[in-house]
Amino acid sequence: MALKFSNKTRPKEVFVDDKLNILWADGTHSRYDFYPLRCLCVCAACVHEVTGEKLLDEAKIPKDIRPLASEYVGNYALGITWSDQHSTGLYTFKRLREDIPFEEGTRVN
Repeated sequence: MALKFSNKTRPKEVFVDDKLNILWADGTHSRYDFYPLRCLCVCAACVHEVTGEKLLDEAKIPKDIRPLASEYVGNYALGITWSDQHSTGLYTFKRLREDIPFEEGTRVN
């Protein structure tokens, strides 16, 4: 059975300027600030796998953090290597679109 993805959670393009930008297949343009996005990592080093307790000490994350690289993980997530060398977190497209706050950019058709 093939998975079906809605245009709402399917990225068309990902790029970085002063924010992480995602152009979605439905034409929406989402812009994410780096620091809050890094603080929302849910990998096992940042959030306890069993209890869900946040392990990440946000005070240790540099305020000027930036992505050094990003890559698609399958058809469902974005992996980001951050300037603090953290690279184990995955940001699912569903979570990026529906749960993580973003600034609306210019709509693309």
